[in-house]
Amino acid sequence: MRIVCQKCAAAYAIDDKLITAKGVRAQCPRCRNLQLVRRDPSAAPAAAPQPQAPVTLTPVSSGAPAANPADDLFGDFGAPPPAAAPARPAPGGGAAPASDLFGDVGALPSPAPASSPPVDPFADLGSPAPSSGRPAVDDPLLDFLGPPPAAPPGTEQAPARPPKAAAAPKPATTGCRVCQKPLTDSFDQALGVCDDCRQPGAAQVPPAPASRPAAAGNADFLPPMTDLGGGAASSGAQPPPGAGSESRGGARVPISTDIIPDMGPEPRSGVRTSVPQLGAEPRSGARGSPSRIGPAQPPAAGRSRGGKGALVAGLVGLVLVGGGVGGYVLYQQHSEDARRNAGPPPAPAIPDAVQAVLPRWKLKFLEITGTSAERLAEGQQQLARDERFAYSEAEESFQQALLLDPTSDAAIAGYVQALALGRGARMDDATFQEARALLTAAESRSGRTAPLLLAHANLLLARSGQPEQARPLAEELLARAELPDAQKAEAHLVLGRTWLSSSRELARSHFDSAQKLSPDIKRLHYYRALAHASGGEYSAALDTLLKRLETHPKDWDSLGLTARIYQEVGEPAEARKLYEARVKAEPGELRALLPLAMLRYQSEGNASGAVRDLRALLKNRARYDEPEVAEVLVHLAAAERTAGSTDAAVKAAEEALQLVEDLPEAHLQLFMVALGRRDAEKARARLPGFRGQLEDGALEKVLEGRLLLLEKKPQEALEAFQAAAKLDSRRLDAQLLAGVAAASAKRRDDAFRALHQALQSDPLRLEPRPVMSAYWLRPRETVEGVEGVILALAEGPEDPSPLLYEGLLRFHQHQFDTAERHLRSVLEVDANNAGALAYRSLIALERRATADARRLGERAAAAGRQQPVAHLALGLALAEARQVEPAKRALRDALALAPTLLSAQARLAQLEAPQGKGAARDTLVKVVGLDPAYLPAKRMLYLLER
Repeated sequence: MRIVCQKCAAAYAIDDKLITAKGVRAQCPRCRNLQLVRRDPSAAPAAAPQPQAPVTLTPVSSGAPAANPADDLFGDFGAPPPAAAPARPAPGGGAAPASDLFGDVGALPSPAPASSPPVDPFADLGSPAPSSGRPAVDDPLLDFLGPPPAAPPGTEQAPARPPKAAAAPKPATTGCRVCQKPLTDSFDQALGVCDDCRQPGAAQVPPAPASRPAAAGNADFLPPMTDLGGGAASSGAQPPPGAGSESRGGARVPISTDIIPDMGPEPRSGVRTSVPQLGAEPRSGARGSPSRIGPAQPPAAGRSRGGKGALVAGLVGLVLVGGGVGGYVLYQQHSEDARRNAGPPPAPAIPDAVQAVLPRWKLKFLEITGTSAERLAEGQQQLARDERFAYSEAEESFQQALLLDPTSDAAIAGYVQALALGRGARMDDATFQEARALLTAAESRSGRTAPLLLAHANLLLARSGQPEQARPLAEELLARAELPDAQKAEAHLVLGRTWLSSSRELARSHFDSAQKLSPDIKRLHYYRALAHASGGEYSAALDTLLKRLETHPKDWDSLGLTARIYQEVGEPAEARKLYEARVKAEPGELRALLPLAMLRYQSEGNASGAVRDLRALLKNRARYDEPEVAEVLVHLAAAERTAGSTDAAVKAAEEALQLVEDLPEAHLQLFMVALGRRDAEKARARLPGFRGQLEDGALEKVLEGRLLLLEKKPQEALEAFQAAAKLDSRRLDAQLLAGVAAASAKRRDDAFRALHQALQSDPLRLEPRPVMSAYWLRPRETVEGVEGVILALAEGPEDPSPLLYEGLLRFHQHQFDTAERHLRSVLEVDANNAGALAYRSLIALERRATADARRLGERAAAAGRQQPVAHLALGLALAEARQVEPAKRALRDALALAPTLLSAQARLAQLEAPQGKGAARDTLVKVVGLDPAYLPAKRMLYLLER
């Protein structure tokens, strides 16, 4: 009957007599699919067959029959009718050894001579008898074929028989359905068709001469698969009707296509020039194509030797290939099961630096919508706005992106970039170290990518104040040829910033390169103006910023820098005009109204007016967000405290903390109120709120020292003040407070040593102060409330040193009357005390008593020829009296003793300006470079340009 594979739809034939009542399992030669084949119910009932083993195709062999049907490769096809199988002795006359590699296919036959009769390659090969005492075992290579079908009831498997000396011929049990020739081959019996009738091209092959034997390698292998409809076979064309085939005896027998379908050419063990692959299209025109497929005609000598040996080799190869395929299938199934059992692959480990920030950020953002990619894109858009107010928004967007995807190194790069550009010097140490740790973790995962290097460089510039560390990172970026222009522009911008304080020409060169590569960088105008300002070119800086504001009036960073430069050069009225113009264009704009109120109490000294303006803003607090309202409340607290209303200041600061819990500006105002009230406990509670977040690290040390003094810890306070002086040598207040702390510790020598250093320092520079700051402190507030401690060191009424240094402290507190009284007492004891004379001269200048200042200055210079402050007092008094040349000489004498005396340098340059503006300008630029907060020098430079 005809069978169609249920898996690949291939067709092949099987003899109906081989199908038992319960059916038989058949295996498709193409896809190896096993399926149960039952009898056709419409077919005529066949005679009851004798009990037999499962359908099996047994190769020809002179050995004993197989002892175990499961070992047979083709056991699923059923077995031929029982017959006496010929046996062949093993080489050497003994049984085949159990360790023989090919023992399961029988012993190799001797090559047949050329004159031997044709050999049927599909005769029963049998299997070698097992060695004595060893039972037959299954072949593990054939386990993938599954267990063989069970034998019919009542049948038993015959035991292995010893090999016989000679093979007996296999009797024919049926005849060919086409030519009625008896079938002795088990494969022919299974198909019901002889080999000659299965050859589609036999009619085209001339009969072989009688003297030429048939090739031993022309044995059939497996029935080829055809189309379902009986059309052309996949591996060859159907022969024309009436075509015959050449039988094994040379007779030509016609093939009836009505009886069996075309099976196509069958593979042979003989040599072919081209063997088409199963299921593949053969090459046209080549030998072995479908139209020419037939038995190969090798030379007679080759064909005479290609018989059973080639067949055995083919069967062995088939067994090995089948075993390999089965093993591969089992391996694939095992791998798939292992993957299924193992579950999804483990996520990559999150670095410790990232794990450290995630819990804290999760508390900050309890609900996050969208995906990490969306938050990342939002942060990039906010970062591209290039505005200081947008940086904080970008910072939060990148934090959310990292929370949604902790493996996003792009989110880390964006977060650090927004942090550096937005907070700048206000960033605390903990945040700075945390950002550096995140960058290190990202670089370990993604390498030194351009966004990470840019963020790292901007972070170093914002917090460390060491451009030498950021410069190599920018240079490394510019060395990459594949870097996009936008990132090259950012790298040039970083490089320009690193040269701002040391080489204005290099800074401008890099800014020009950045502008050529990316003209839309808003920060470029800001930093270019900074380059002009650092070089003392304030007019050029203002022109650059004003041109920017003409085209982009809402560039708040440029507007803020312009107003700040106007204040630094002594023109606060111009700054007020800028903000008033913005308020007129946009009424209710907080970014213009709040700076106007700050100008009142920080630059103009009108604290009560600032309180009035700030309270008016709070009447419309519904217009603003909570952080903006908190900022207004902080400035209200600072203005109230400046005006002397400490209770109102505490109320405003505490209300600000209710809106924004971790607001360092509010904690600072509450700390200063507690310090003024001498409440050490409350001051200590507020110190952590702003520690590490001020723009001035030395100032933090000074405030910490003041608290330690209040807590009666003078030794620790002394260490804090000394640390502040080391951080910033311009802080004269730290030197004075170090003397006070030593005096509180009853360390007279240490106190006088520190105070004497303060006496010889620049008397006109108590502390560096920004013109506008969110962390507002009143002028000279750091040295308030420590008076009287130095006087306790006096050893008697004749001891002038405590009086001298107490007068020095009162001078810097601007308590000139008390300072004058103490200094007079010093001169009563020591009439030639140069320090007392010099500071009395400076007090006279503050009171506009020029004549007294000149007289006292001359006495001070005469008494203290080696004291720079004495020559400075004389030079300032002479300059005020318009005695230019004597004033120049006195100032030069002061600089000869103390080259870093900035007050003497600035005043000398101002006196030399009429004779040479270039030299005067160079001197003033040098002063500004040494102390950017020295506002008198900036005022002089601005006036020189005017």
